[in-house]
Amino acid sequence: MKHSYSFLLLLLSFIISPIYGQDAAQDLARIKTEGFQKSEVMRLVTDLSDLHGPRLTGTRQYYNAATWAKQTMEGWGLDQVYFEEYCNDCLGWEVHSFNVEMVAPGYKHLMAYPFAWTESSNGVQEAELVWIESTADMAKVKEAWDGKLKGKMVLMGSRPGHDDLLAPLSTRLTGDQIAKAESGILPTQGSLGHSAGTKTLPELLSFFNAFVGEKNTILQYLKEQGAIGILETANKFPGIVHPGGTYNYKQSDDQPIPYFAIAPEHFSYLQRLSERDRVAKIKFNLDSEMYLEPKNNVNIFGEIKGTDPKLKDEVVMIGAHFDSWHGGEGATDNGAGSAVMMEVMRILKASGIKPRRTIRVALWGGEEQVYVGSLAYAEKHFGPIGQEVRKKETGKISAYLNMDNGAGIMRGIYLQGNEAVRPIFAEMLKPFDYLDVDHLAIENTSFTDHDVFDYYNIPAFQIIQDELNYGTITHHTTLDVLENVPQRDMTVNATVIAGLVYQIAMRDEAMPRKQ
Repeated sequence: MKHSYSFLLLLLSFIISPIYGQDAAQDLARIKTEGFQKSEVMRLVTDLSDLHGPRLTGTRQYYNAATWAKQTMEGWGLDQVYFEEYCNDCLGWEVHSFNVEMVAPGYKHLMAYPFAWTESSNGVQEAELVWIESTADMAKVKEAWDGKLKGKMVLMGSRPGHDDLLAPLSTRLTGDQIAKAESGILPTQGSLGHSAGTKTLPELLSFFNAFVGEKNTILQYLKEQGAIGILETANKFPGIVHPGGTYNYKQSDDQPIPYFAIAPEHFSYLQRLSERDRVAKIKFNLDSEMYLEPKNNVNIFGEIKGTDPKLKDEVVMIGAHFDSWHGGEGATDNGAGSAVMMEVMRILKASGIKPRRTIRVALWGGEEQVYVGSLAYAEKHFGPIGQEVRKKETGKISAYLNMDNGAGIMRGIYLQGNEAVRPIFAEMLKPFDYLDVDHLAIENTSFTDHDVFDYYNIPAFQIIQDELNYGTITHHTTLDVLENVPQRDMTVNATVIAGLVYQIAMRDEAMPRKQ
């Protein structure tokens, strides 16, 4: 009788396993049909860009966009959609009008955009331009300029070094680039993306704070010396204005004097005039508003509840940062990632799947100010940075997938040094192998919200994407607009990630951790 019972169990296992496999295949087919043939991802990114962009941290426009995202996900019938506030002292800042012109020795309208969290000019101002080439040694700056800056406009920095005008402005990853990344054996390789090497999250935050401190030292000095404006540029292709990069966003911070990013060619022009002792006169105005409204600072969450009695309390998280810089519409950074992750939830809900684990999307605020939103969430739910003891909720997160590298098509996954997940992801991506999205690189790419989850030893991963023109044209510039978002890339991204999330949510085991 015992042998017969064992034989029956073995027979049932052979019968049931194919049924489960068939169910998974059918669920993936429904996900593909919904994602590819009924996609709404471009409508989402269009709304984010045209109706709700830009979304600078702390602003009413950010909060209005967050409300739109919440109402949109509620309309899909997600089981729970909610806000969590993340910052009580993050300031809002908005521009009402501005203009920058050279009025002597001739006239030139300068391509410019104000940096965020800078003071208004209190009307139209005119000032002679002086050039401070290097701010690396403040002792030398003070020696040269003490008492000479009152009422001046400062051209700060040196001529950008963009010499290769024949370099392509938009690219896709080549087979050789991907092969090199796939053959890597160290997570610090950084062959495809920006890598911070072996820096931990506290070290990354310390590195950033040091950078901000150095920048604020010169900004405060110029203000104390009575300068009335600053012009700066970035190493970009001619015609591109890059106003992302001020971090005086807290109520306790000292805000700079009117501070403008200008196009590289206009910066070089003004520098050449200075080198030839031709004094330029700049006419400008900046009408901006600064305010503190803590309710604007929210992370946005949406959930599809798990159905397995034993696994429903475990969570598969996906995320993207929802905030943007202010010069463009925030379309590629990171409206694209936010729209993709919202679309993932729509696809899963519309497909009618019943995940074993809970699936949660997180749209983060304050990422551009270095993880402000996701870090506040982590410290609340997982425990403070620097403490070894973690809250139980940390162990309930099975995996976190992040998207924040523009609008290019997914090519695979950065494994973040976690070798144990390589065979799992390889198997999960097989249903999509015809799309060339199955490349796995052990390396880490840094400087976005997955760093926070990785610090808490949660399996956290960033998506490998084609660069397109993200680094050359759109990243933190006035050209971060919808026209740089390709429809097919976005559709593939949302559908493949939906398939991955479904499979992670249905596994018997949680995704393995690095340690």
